Amino acid sequence: MIELLGVSVPRRGRGWLLHRVCATLETGELTVVVSSDPAERAALLDTMAGRRVPDEGRAWISRAPVMAESLGRVRRLCGDVDPSAELVAHRSLFWNALAPASGSRTLGRLLRLPRRREREAVMLALERVGLRGRADERAGSLSPFDRLRFLVARALAQRPRNLIVRDPDTVIGPTEIAAILALLRLLARSEHLSVAVSLTDGGPARSFADRVLMLGEGLLLFDGTVQAMEAPRVAWRAGALRR
Repeated sequence: MIELLGVSVPRRGRGWLLHRVCATLETGELTVVVSSDPAERAALLDTMAGRRVPDEGRAWISRAPVMAESLGRVRRLCGDVDPSAELVAHRSLFWNALAPASGSRTLGRLLRLPRRREREAVMLALERVGLRGRADERAGSLSPFDRLRFLVARALAQRPRNLIVRDPDTVIGPTEIAAILALLRLLARSEHLSVAVSLTDGGPARSFADRVLMLGEGLLLFDGTVQAMEAPRVAWRAGALRR
């Protein structure tokens, strides 16, 4: 579960990326975040992933408060999937999933043999996304769609309680987005995760999202089901802010 209460993040210069945003992401649900402004999407997902402390308001990740003193702990509660994340192309998927994050690749950590439970967690995560049989393939051979599935698996291998997926529709097409959203919804259910995914276009959310958060000019314009989002009042308000 991820909870936001009056969260505000200033825009550089003037105005707000987020202004008094309140929302709760429930376990077992897929929430889609939609905004035409990439900076707004990034600010909200950074807060949800424990990557930044709100300038105003409060946030909790799996009941743990997001504060400067607790960022290291709360980040471990979230799997953060960034499509632009670097992989070691000549190494296998298995190796890339086991390798520590680039910021902590000390020689000692790289040379340490992975524990059995770590190896098992990686193989199970690869199975969850349909890549178990390709664990020995080189990461550089992956298509954009398979690369995204692998990044989801790598996040799952850390056993997070929440999963954040950033702008997958910037790297894959509409058909593959539908497949990724279907996978994320299944993972939310089967792994008991709160899953949040940001999109540049909310269209694909109609078939898969349990819930939609729509942002505009720093405000939370809408928080509800896809069916409610189709209401004329919501569509008018979103359109008016885009003019």
